[in-house]
Amino acid sequence: MFRKLIMVSLSVLLLSSSFVLSSSISANAQSTNQELKPQPRTLILTASGDLDGTFVPYYEKADIPGLETGYIDLHYHSFNTGFVDGDHAYLTIELPREFSTLAKQASFKENISGTMQRKGLLGDRTFTITQDDLTVSGTRIAVKIPRELWIISGEIMADISINYGNVQKNYPIRLVQNNSEGFLFKSALRRSMAPWDPIQYPLIGTNSDTWQSPYTTAYWE
Repeated sequence: MFRKLIMVSLSVLLLSSSFVLSSSISANAQSTNQELKPQPRTLILTASGDLDGTFVPYYEKADIPGLETGYIDLHYHSFNTGFVDGDHAYLTIELPREFSTLAKQASFKENISGTMQRKGLLGDRTFTITQDDLTVSGTRIAVKIPRELWIISGEIMADISINYGNVQKNYPIRLVQNNSEGFLFKSALRRSMAPWDPIQYPLIGTNSDTWQSPYTTAYWE
């Protein structure tokens, strides 16, 4: 009953917001006698982002049959209310600075893989993350998410695997420094909102989150 009341309230708020925005645009057009500007496509009322993960250090002394080491699995989930009409979203993962040398290697990007799921007005869709969806800049990984279409609520889930062991095994020295407090990963979700969208950020909450690995080294000692 409580959840139903919230969803009804959101519907009323969305309709009210659309009415106010449309009225404001019409008033400006009449006063300036100019062509109407494009109407807003996206408005995020509330946002909630969550990042979790697992970390398996790399065993550099020998390959162990049946045991894969040197990988990071990150799991991201966002739940938003409002509306989105055709915007792309970009999920960014900020790696710990200790991974900066490893992330510079040419083979790093090709060892990133994963899937994403999008829930919206047209139902649930699952996508495989391709190399074309990925951009690596320093320690930042950006994942391009296909266009969204939803009203009232929408969700994005992403599972990203980083096989850094495949990169490390090609070098005789360790590329990842230790961190006595554990490795900190940061996530953020940003939509490619149009300049005429009235509000560029969520009104309440955030799609950003952090996850800290309990390991202080990226290698089995």
